[in-house]
Amino acid sequence: MAAQDGPAGRKALLPISFFKIILKTNLQTLKIPKKFTERYGGGLSNPVFLKPRHGTVREVYWTKQNGEVWFQKGWKEFAENYSLDYGHLVVFKYKGTSHFDVLILDQSALEIHYPSCDQNLDYESDDEESDENLGEWKDQKPNQKSPLLSPQPHKKKRGENSAAQRSSLSLNRPMGARAQEVAEAFISSKSNPFFTVTISSYDLVRRTKGVPALEGYIENIDKYVKLKIGKKRSWDVKLIYRHTANVRRILSAGWSLFARESELQLEDVCVFELISRKEEKPIFQVHVFKRRN
Repeated sequence: MAAQDGPAGRKALLPISFFKIILKTNLQTLKIPKKFTERYGGGLSNPVFLKPRHGTVREVYWTKQNGEVWFQKGWKEFAENYSLDYGHLVVFKYKGTSHFDVLILDQSALEIHYPSCDQNLDYESDDEESDENLGEWKDQKPNQKSPLLSPQPHKKKRGENSAAQRSSLSLNRPMGARAQEVAEAFISSKSNPFFTVTISSYDLVRRTKGVPALEGYIENIDKYVKLKIGKKRSWDVKLIYRHTANVRRILSAGWSLFARESELQLEDVCVFELISRKEEKPIFQVHVFKRRN
């Protein structure tokens, strides 16, 4: 166990942990326990580095106000990426050199299922097309605009898919209580597999969107998929495969066009239903559940 100098020459043992309960008031900024900052604050760099399990190290900048240390720049984005909500508990394990391991528990006191990849990463690829290069996607109509309907989860009918069957069709356990609620209520009319995601601020400004691994459903190569809303609107989006521990699949070129033209908003929940597994271009029917105001 490592030691670090504390006030008045005291030796502070590492690692050391503290936790914070998430409230609506600390999703924008987060106050660090005073006793921790008194003992370790003198050695903290700015920014510090947060590392969730199965996640990527993130930089968070802090400020000092009236002798208290607050996480500010970068904390809001961290909270959004991991869908932190009222009642979540976040455990910070300080390992020294300004690095924290982070453990996140949901309202049921169980550890969350972390995203398959961080949603704010910008992946570069020599063959990755620009979103503005629309010539390859002839079936798209960039100027077409229509209000996006907000479908509701299908109501369960007597004798229809059981909860266990629905669970077996879901390809991920989504982040956030509302996304989990939508996934649990969703019923595919043809027993198609599906995954569920919550739209974050990064999804609306970046060119990429991390999605589940889709193992056994789509071969492990880069390829285009078709995203459909309703019967007439569709977009071709490049699905990139990355054989790494944290990142497996990324919706890339064409994603921002899809998000913009389908008028996705922060905290919308999307169900991606795999309705066709054609080798040349798998098709996902996208069901959008608008955020609650």
